[in-house]
Amino acid sequence: MRSRNTSSSEHDEDKEYEKEQLFQIPLKLAPWPMIISQEKVAAPDSFTLNSLWDLLTQSPLTHSHNVDVKIVKHSASVPCTSWFGVGCDANESIQKLNFTSSGLNGTLHGFSFSLLKNLMHFDLSVNNFFGPIPPEIQLMSKLVHLDFSMNKFSGVLPPEIGMLTSIETIHLSQNNLSGSIPQEIGQLTSLYELALYDNYLEGELPPTLGNLTKLTYLYLNNNKFYGLIPTQLGNLKSLTELVVRNNQFRGSIPSSLANLSNLQYLYLHHNKLYGLIPTELGNLKNLIDLQSLIDLEVSYNQLSGSIPSSLINLSNLQCLYLHATELSGPILIKLGNLKSLTDLEVSYNQLRGFIPSSLANLTNLKYLYLNDNRLSGSIPIEFENLKSLPGLEVSDNQLSGSIPLFLANLSSLRFLYLSDNDLSGPIPAELGNLKSLNDLWVSNDQLSGSIPSSLGNLSNLHSMYLGENKLSGPIPIELGKLKPLIDLWVSYNQLSCSIPSSLGNLGSLQWLYLQHNKIYGPIPIELGNLKFLIRLSMNNNQLSGSIPPSLGNLTSLKHL
Repeated sequence: MRSRNTSSSEHDEDKEYEKEQLFQIPLKLAPWPMIISQEKVAAPDSFTLNSLWDLLTQSPLTHSHNVDVKIVKHSASVPCTSWFGVGCDANESIQKLNFTSSGLNGTLHGFSFSLLKNLMHFDLSVNNFFGPIPPEIQLMSKLVHLDFSMNKFSGVLPPEIGMLTSIETIHLSQNNLSGSIPQEIGQLTSLYELALYDNYLEGELPPTLGNLTKLTYLYLNNNKFYGLIPTQLGNLKSLTELVVRNNQFRGSIPSSLANLSNLQYLYLHHNKLYGLIPTELGNLKNLIDLQSLIDLEVSYNQLSGSIPSSLINLSNLQCLYLHATELSGPILIKLGNLKSLTDLEVSYNQLRGFIPSSLANLTNLKYLYLNDNRLSGSIPIEFENLKSLPGLEVSDNQLSGSIPLFLANLSSLRFLYLSDNDLSGPIPAELGNLKSLNDLWVSNDQLSGSIPSSLGNLSNLHSMYLGENKLSGPIPIELGKLKPLIDLWVSYNQLSCSIPSSLGNLGSLQWLYLQHNKIYGPIPIELGNLKFLIRLSMNNNQLSGSIPPSLGNLTSLKHL
């Protein structure tokens, strides 16, 4: 050890030597090598490189990775540019800390917020911080961007956050925060984006949110907020995305939301909202403009009444989700004017009447869900124009007539759900042309005739539900070519044949329902090849012979 009685120059050498040795020891830090400059820094009145080093090594933060700290000589005028995740101004005062995805854990108790008076960007996202957000955060008065998302912070939002009057973005999502949003949030008049989703926040929304007139994005989803949606949200004229889904909001949808002339995405679903959908949402006579709306979702509420006719004015609408809202009345014919629509979901309601043929004008449709209503009549022949439609879901209605032949021309179809209607006649052999089809569900109808052998051409099929009809004749041996098939349900028909041994080729099959038919003969030994089979139902048939020992190979089987 060196003597304490040394000259000034020797003492300085000792300090530099000790600092160098300190910087070269293994440090539990981020999973990257941290680069630290050796240049001396001044500005004792500000939070600079040396004080940051002290903070990182002496604060209660801990780190999940052992990484060697490397030293490099740096001749630039701003030495802290060599620190990964740290940004400084020309005076070497820290303005930016970005330690996202660094494996950090610990609390912010004792963190020296007062030394960060010039900090503008603070990002600790995607780490394992826990404990409360200290009220001392207010001391970072110049903060513009705050991101503590994807951690385990708990406790309440400190009211002192309202003192950060320069802040533009706050991301505190995906934590364990609780309590209510403090009314002081309304003081942040520069706020551009507020993301508080995926927490345990509760209470009523403060009306002071209506003061945030620069707010463009507001994400409050997946919390426990309750009460009314404040009418003051209608003051947020810059808002483009409003997401409050998956909460416990009650009452009616405020008509003031129609004032949000820049709104593109409105997600209100999975709440306890009731009443009518405000006609003002589409009544442009009383609005500046609502035609910028792209996505409207109010599903899974307790709304009532009919679909507002004013919605047909939303000419840029791409997604309209009104399912599971207790709506009644007809599907508006003029919805066919919404040429930009890609998703239309009005399922799980009490809609009546015919399916409007005008929906065939929606040539950009990707998803059409009309299921679980009280719709009647036939599937409009005009739907043959929906050449790009990948899915048609009209099950659980009161549709009648035959399965339209034109469906075989919709070559983009991946799923076709026609079950639980009153459809009659044969299954068109032409459906075998739908080579992209994954799911074919036509069960619980009044279909008759034989199962077309052409269905064996559906080489991408995962599930085939033909049960509970009046089908007769054999099970086509061609079905054995459907190698990706997982579910095959032909039960509760009048099939009269032996079980094709080719079904033993369905190596992915998990569910095979053959019960309640007139199937006869022995059980094929080839069924023992179905290694993934979970359920095999063959009861109420006319099978004969013994159970083949090969079925003992069905190690995944749970029900026989």
